[in-house]
Amino acid sequence: MRLLTLALWRRIIPCFMLVAVIILFWRHQYPLPADANALLWFSRLDPILLLAEWRSTGVLPGWFWLPFVMIAITLAGGRLFCGWLCPLGGLLAQLPRRYSRLQSIPWLYSSRYAWLLFTLMLLLAGSNWPVFLTPFHLLSEELFRLWKGTVPWLLAGILLSGIFIYPRFWCNHICPTGLLLAAMARWRSGRLVVDSVCSHCGVCTKVCPTHSLQIMAGLVAEDCMVCGRCWQACPQEALTWQSRAVKKADDYSSAGLSRRQFFKGGFAVFVAGAGWPLLQPSSAPAVLRPPGAVAEEEFLARCSRCSRCVKVCPSQCLIPMPIEAGITAFLTPSIIPRQAKCELCLLCQEVCPTMAIESVPLQQVKIGLAILDERRCLVWAEKKLCLLCREQCPVHAIEADEYNRPYVNNKLCVGCGGCENGCPLKQAAIVVRPI
Repeated sequence: MRLLTLALWRRIIPCFMLVAVIILFWRHQYPLPADANALLWFSRLDPILLLAEWRSTGVLPGWFWLPFVMIAITLAGGRLFCGWLCPLGGLLAQLPRRYSRLQSIPWLYSSRYAWLLFTLMLLLAGSNWPVFLTPFHLLSEELFRLWKGTVPWLLAGILLSGIFIYPRFWCNHICPTGLLLAAMARWRSGRLVVDSVCSHCGVCTKVCPTHSLQIMAGLVAEDCMVCGRCWQACPQEALTWQSRAVKKADDYSSAGLSRRQFFKGGFAVFVAGAGWPLLQPSSAPAVLRPPGAVAEEEFLARCSRCSRCVKVCPSQCLIPMPIEAGITAFLTPSIIPRQAKCELCLLCQEVCPTMAIESVPLQQVKIGLAILDERRCLVWAEKKLCLLCREQCPVHAIEADEYNRPYVNNKLCVGCGGCENGCPLKQAAIVVRPI
């Protein structure tokens, strides 16, 4: 009965987290229900997001205690977050295992902390691409792709790696959050231990989704997600939960920092430094950002490309930028006024998890500034009665002179794009430019 209960909860809790994240993301729409913000709080469980926030603002946010709780849990019992609370992990736990090689890849395994060091260097240097790779942000972006009817190529790759390599390949080798928690779990106080009664039948290693069992050495490595499958499957009941009565660092690299690991870490730092120019803003023209977005350079450093602002936008004026915009701007949200205007609902400010879009009162919003080309305007150039731009302006920033010709009141214009969107010309005579 005890084992049955464990197996049941092992399915219920991760599936609940996965379904909850999917539902909460789908509820990112106008009007934004109050419970949709729960996704924001789930995201704040991630220590990587806390590190990014601290790097951006220089101070710890008010929710700092949430990731600290996760760190404390990891130091107490290991990667419980990865095994029980991660929504992406909940999805990977449902994958079939019949095609899995269920074998670790040694050279990848020995290089994974160099990869973690590389991502942390990028993060601290001012790029939030590592945050994109964390479970809540990555899953949000891929769910957005599904919502738009496009292929979630990264999620598909993660699932294929889970099916054909082993279930938690992504968690053990790529996910910055998983690797950071694994590194911390080396010093966990409680862990599963293999007793001397073990017959080395290998049943536990076959069911372990993370290759964390070293039965010949009687060890369970830091990758253990405390799912309990080994404990459940062992015919000799040789696995027991113990407090710190075993080695301190009982993982594959328990001998400490070897010379090879030292050089791999140094190489990761070198690659991060050498590749940094590729992540700098290109010389391409600036684009319109969501209302409340911080300055462009800081916006590119803070945005995690989670696409939640794009999903919640009621007018769908926000569009993820294509790869042609450069690696730095890829997938960041931009406004294309000719497609739709910003309704100034400011919901994007409420759902942004990284403060790339800050909470700014409507009176202080300044997305851009409308520029009128009088040589092409139907009223100015052809003396026709138009003024559609004036009708579309929600803040009455388009005014008319004594001849009923439109002009822009720069003090009132917020750059929502309504005028550009409403212009009847194929190439609008009035366009909104970033400030």
